[in-house]
Amino acid sequence: MSSRPNILIFCTDQQRADQLGCVTPQLKTPHLDTLAARGQRFTSAYAATPACMPARAAMFTGHTIRGTGMRQHGVPLPEDIPTLPGMLGNAGYRTHSVGKLHLKPWASPPGTDFSHVEAPGDNPERRQHWDDGHWRRSPSNYYGLQTQDMVLGHGLHTCEGGDYAAWLKQHAPEEIPRYAENGWDSIDVKPEHHYNHWIADRSVDFIERHAQTEADRPFFLWCSFPDPHTPFAACRKYAEQYDVEDMPLGPAVGEVPNAGTSQTLAAIEPSRMPGVQPRDPEQMRQWTRQMFGMMTHIDQQIGRVLACLGEQGLTDNTVVVFISDHGEQMGEHGVMFKGLFPYDGSARIPWIVHVPWADPQHAGRTVDTPISQIDLVPTMLDLAGVPQPTDPRLTPEILEQFPNPPDPLPGESLKPVLLDGADPQRGCALIEFNNNDLPEYENLMVRTLVTPDFKLAFFSPTREVLLFDRRSDPHEMNNLAKDPEYAGVVADMLARMLDETQRTEPIPPRFFNC
Repeated sequence: MSSRPNILIFCTDQQRADQLGCVTPQLKTPHLDTLAARGQRFTSAYAATPACMPARAAMFTGHTIRGTGMRQHGVPLPEDIPTLPGMLGNAGYRTHSVGKLHLKPWASPPGTDFSHVEAPGDNPERRQHWDDGHWRRSPSNYYGLQTQDMVLGHGLHTCEGGDYAAWLKQHAPEEIPRYAENGWDSIDVKPEHHYNHWIADRSVDFIERHAQTEADRPFFLWCSFPDPHTPFAACRKYAEQYDVEDMPLGPAVGEVPNAGTSQTLAAIEPSRMPGVQPRDPEQMRQWTRQMFGMMTHIDQQIGRVLACLGEQGLTDNTVVVFISDHGEQMGEHGVMFKGLFPYDGSARIPWIVHVPWADPQHAGRTVDTPISQIDLVPTMLDLAGVPQPTDPRLTPEILEQFPNPPDPLPGESLKPVLLDGADPQRGCALIEFNNNDLPEYENLMVRTLVTPDFKLAFFSPTREVLLFDRRSDPHEMNNLAKDPEYAGVVADMLARMLDETQRTEPIPPRFFNC
């Protein structure tokens, strides 16, 4: 067995922080509940950006959107930025991913010409490049991942490219039309042919092969499920475990509280998808049922992978993480999905970590201090005993003059929190998002700061400010920004947001004194 720990990260897509059985009793996630009872759960974990691509870039690099340049969807992650699997691989780890990555754009209108921005060989995540036969197998050495088994897209789109689609076409082609039969409702794909099951199969296969052939070196495994992202469509077996009338609704579904809703966002069409009615409680209950079914399906597959760890004798030497890229509004505040919304529905994420050698008295602990996705990379590097990346311009000669350069990653290592029961030191989380695709605004930007007591959001160019008291108003129903009694809080939060923005700014190293 390796002296360094294995690292297994389970990632879901568009999962709310409250979509765990240990938080919402109606939801059946026994394996994740057990993981939370054995490890620690962060109740105020926030996406660095509440959108798939930039959030995943943050989890792979430890940088903000200003550090990666991925301000929104459609911007690929630069290939020269050090990634978590790449840094671990350089330190001797065997690195592999199964499932969704989404570090480069994958969706596009049929027939779109990409020749002016990328060659087919540049992007194995573009489903059109699989359709035209350029890609038949995921490439090796991709963003530091030595090998991978790739799933593209969500729901019915998983049939349109990637390793899973190739497997499905060969082994169960009859399932392909079933993905598209019901749209946003239960699907009749056999569970053993579903992409969730395939992801667990490939993960189990990797762990077993690694234990048999490479047990002397540690592994990093990114196990990423496309669910419960839209379209909300669970395998019928799992959706039928829930009754629609029992599905919980957020407090702002059906009636939108004007005091807690952004006027900037109210000027935007709340949903550009036909048939989506975020203020319809019945539709939200139907879709919640589907999301619950999707999560129960994922939970069962996570249980299979964790059981494999035990069978191979690897449980005591494997750090296990469960996280999501962002949440889902599900009709709260009258909106759906994610992106520009500063509300907890889309910005707050589930995050569980189990470190086998942590002090057992901390098992089952919940940590309420806000943390960010940018904390994932420094935490995993610290637990693995791997140093953070150094700027290649810092030559030995320069380091002789400047022996103590600042850490290159802006996030905080949570190792003391996980091992010793300490509290996170930064005490806040910064959330950033830009969008220049809206007809209502040329370039709408939102910056949000979360502290233990308050959440403040600032919109540019409208300069609208939202302020919520997290302790007395956890559902963010009452905007206090214009209340004179909170003028001092607004000023302090804006100053702290500016401090955190400047602190996380990517700054080249200082080489000389002149």
